[in-house]
Amino acid sequence: MWKTLKPTSYKPLPNWATNTKTPTNVGVFLKSYLMKKTFFLLLLCFVCENLVANYRTFRQSSPSIEYGVIEANPADVKLHWKNAQGVPYKSLTRLKNALEANNQQIIMLMNAGIYDKNHQPAGLWVEKGKILKPLNRHKGKGNFHIQPNGVLFIQHNKAQILATQAYQQQKITPQWALQSGPMLIINGKINRQFRPTLESPHKRNAVCLTKNHRLYFVMTLQGEPNMYYFAQGLAQLGCYNALYLDGSISNWYIPKQFNSFHWHEFVGMISVSQKN
Repeated sequence: MWKTLKPTSYKPLPNWATNTKTPTNVGVFLKSYLMKKTFFLLLLCFVCENLVANYRTFRQSSPSIEYGVIEANPADVKLHWKNAQGVPYKSLTRLKNALEANNQQIIMLMNAGIYDKNHQPAGLWVEKGKILKPLNRHKGKGNFHIQPNGVLFIQHNKAQILATQAYQQQKITPQWALQSGPMLIINGKINRQFRPTLESPHKRNAVCLTKNHRLYFVMTLQGEPNMYYFAQGLAQLGCYNALYLDGSISNWYIPKQFNSFHWHEFVGMISVSQKN
């Protein structure tokens, strides 16, 4: 048999729940919570947009080459070869995971400079003020030894690019430094070793400083220039001193722009990041 259920009696809601005119403790709490949450989301959006805003593209007219450009604060730039256990990172993905585990907000990761047959930086490499590879003044073959080569270094949160001889003469003690080569632009002039007719088209990346000390990391996106036209493109960008980093295997990671996958192993790498 069906059992008839008795109507359930409900207690009336308290005044604070139905009063839409007079603020209450709960109402104030909810309003405060929503305002704080909204503010946090807006702040997060601003930070993300600001990080992406560091990236832009630039097109060289003749020949037609497109470049990606990251403008960086020197205080955010660091170099990475091995982890705390002495194991080389080798890939942008491993470095990305390590930095994110250390609560770093990554703006850019990029391969940094030419390495030798022993998979070590070809020249000077300094991390946190410690020299891991000394300055290389030896003669040899390959891009690294085209003269003058040079050094990017960070000292007191300021970036500089100097030809190797000038760097050595100044007896600098940087926090971060890498040696690569050749210098592409020296004090506003393209390296005299380069010729427009040189047949050497490759994907390339470089670091440069403008005359007013703006720091750019640059990667070719479309088109493969030789050294002369690469330097010419950087000059059009406004670079006053520019240092070649590498070619052919060059790659980078930029959140929302380029992923961290690449085929070839890297040795030294550059990060531009901020603490979360």
